[in-house]
Amino acid sequence: MNMLSKTLSQLALIVAIIGINLSCNGDNQGNKTGDVVEPRFVITDSLVVDYLGELKIMDIKPDRSEFLMFDFQRKEMVRVDSKGQILLARNLTGDIKDGYGSSFISAHYHGYNEVLILTHQGFYSYDLSLNLIDSKDSPFAVFTNTAIGGHANLITDGALFTNIYPDNFSREMFEQEDFLSQFPFLTVYDLEQEKILARQYIPASCQMIKNKGEYRETAPFSIRDGDTIYLLFSYSPEIYQYSFPELELQDTIHLEPGDVYVQIDPASPKAEAFDRFFNELAASSYVGLYQSNGFLMTAYHGAAPREKVDALPKNVVGGPEFSALRKQYKIPYYQLIKDGKKLWEGHLDVDFRYKGGRLFAYRNMHLPKVEEESDHVVFYFYEIEHEGRDT
Repeated sequence: MNMLSKTLSQLALIVAIIGINLSCNGDNQGNKTGDVVEPRFVITDSLVVDYLGELKIMDIKPDRSEFLMFDFQRKEMVRVDSKGQILLARNLTGDIKDGYGSSFISAHYHGYNEVLILTHQGFYSYDLSLNLIDSKDSPFAVFTNTAIGGHANLITDGALFTNIYPDNFSREMFEQEDFLSQFPFLTVYDLEQEKILARQYIPASCQMIKNKGEYRETAPFSIRDGDTIYLLFSYSPEIYQYSFPELELQDTIHLEPGDVYVQIDPASPKAEAFDRFFNELAASSYVGLYQSNGFLMTAYHGAAPREKVDALPKNVVGGPEFSALRKQYKIPYYQLIKDGKKLWEGHLDVDFRYKGGRLFAYRNMHLPKVEEESDHVVFYFYEIEHEGRDT
């Protein structure tokens, strides 16, 4: 089948499934309330990009007219319109004119006519032709171990929510077990006025504070909804609701995950280099926070049995035995929340993503998974619907 025929066939399939309401068939593993809510994940839109490569969405314009993407293989920043047409693709890495360096933390639309790329070294502003307008040294160090489209930064209405190191950071401070409770990491920064609007400590009820030690990722997943921001830390089963931009704690939503969730223990500063990888394999972590139609949704990964992890060779990470356990057990479990209550929990064989206020995935969850090479990239956009009934 030639490229055009394959693309037309794909488009025909997408048209056929748009608007179909299919109930998810995940295993209900979580605690239930008096109302059983069966979520339905409805495909409301799709985007087909004629591109041979691996594109990931970095941001979406508020009016949904354009998508900012990145190709990890070619290291290209790619602008795509709402019809899937590539408007521009440019490699901005390395020591080149207009370049931002070797890597970035996050990339965003800023206003209507700018792209803002944040790195550990600085803030880089580009026009829509990806010509550099301005660059500034970063006013603080972002505290995250994720990069290239990571979740540490959220930009809305000219305000940046992020997670920062203290000004007087040192390795000795980091190695203290109570390091995370000593400084206000949560930060709102005004990009136009170039000043910090608010800072806040990680909540005392968070597992990372209650169970002291080193954690791989401390930056929370975040969603802003008007004058509210929701935060979910990777290693703690609660959603924290704050006022925005003041960062005053308003509420805590306890997620109470099911039996497949295993709370992680922090790593010791004196642990062997590979210990934390085996520790994470045998425990759970939250990997996403999403919003749709008034629902919040979380995702966490399951955990491999400790006895199976302990039986692995400890001198290698990522070998066939390690990878087999990861593939079998580190699968996503989703939780649906409405008005502060968890309504449903279960496994779904799909990796949802959330950027620019949209829930999406790289496959159609209602069709069998097909592993094949493709000369185009397809994104499926979902909304959550539900049917509730009294038990």
